[in-house]
Amino acid sequence: MKKIPLIILTIALSALAWLAWQSPMPAPVPAAIQTELPPNPDVNKNSATSDHTTEQTGQRWRVITRRVLSEEGIRALKYRLKRMGLKPITLQNTEEVTMHAFDDAVLFKSKKRASAIAAFWQQHDVETTVIKAAPGVYLVGLGRLYQARYAKEMQKELDKVGRKYRYQQRIVPIPVKRFTFAPRDKHSAAMLWKKLDVTGVMMPVLMPETQFQQVYGDSIQP
Repeated sequence: MKKIPLIILTIALSALAWLAWQSPMPAPVPAAIQTELPPNPDVNKNSATSDHTTEQTGQRWRVITRRVLSEEGIRALKYRLKRMGLKPITLQNTEEVTMHAFDDAVLFKSKKRASAIAAFWQQHDVETTVIKAAPGVYLVGLGRLYQARYAKEMQKELDKVGRKYRYQQRIVPIPVKRFTFAPRDKHSAAMLWKKLDVTGVMMPVLMPETQFQQVYGDSIQP
C-alpha cells in the first residue's frame, strides 16, 4: 500500500508528459507585428487622402527587421546591414515565442538510469540534458529549439536513431533583438523597406514613428 502514492505520481507525470505527436510548426508572429501596414508599400502610387494628411503633419516612418534569437544570428545580421551601408539601431525586448522541445519518451526513477539513456543518445551525436522533473522522476532532454526549420532538421536526425522520443510545443518568453534605423519620410522609408525585402531574409516591417514609439520605444539600446 505504501507504493501506491509513487505509482500514482508516476502515472500522472507520464500522462502529462505524453503529448500528441505532430510535426513542428512555425512560431507565431507577435501580435504587435500582425497589424502593421501592408507588406508591399508602393512608393510610386499616389497616397490616399489620409496618407497625404499624415505627410503634411510631418509624420516620420520606421523600418524594422525580423527578430533574431541567437547571438550568432544577431552578429551576422548586423554585419550584413553594415555591409549594405546602413546604420542599424538595436532593439531588445522580451517576446513570447514557440519553443520546440524534444525529450526521450521514457520517464526514469533514477538519475543513473536517465544518464545511461542520455549516453545512448550522445553516441548518436545528439546533445542531451538530464532533467529532474519531480522528486524521484527524471527525463532526458534532447533539444530546445526556437525555429521551426531547425526543429524539423532535429526531428529527422532523431528518427534515424530508432528510439522513441516526445515532441512538444511551448510558448515561452525569451529575450529577442531586432534592428531599426533612423526615422525618415514615408518615401525614403518605403525605399529602405524594398531594399531590405529583396534580400529575402530581413522580413522588414514598415510603421509610423508614433506606432513605433508605442511598441518599441522602450526597447532601443544605447
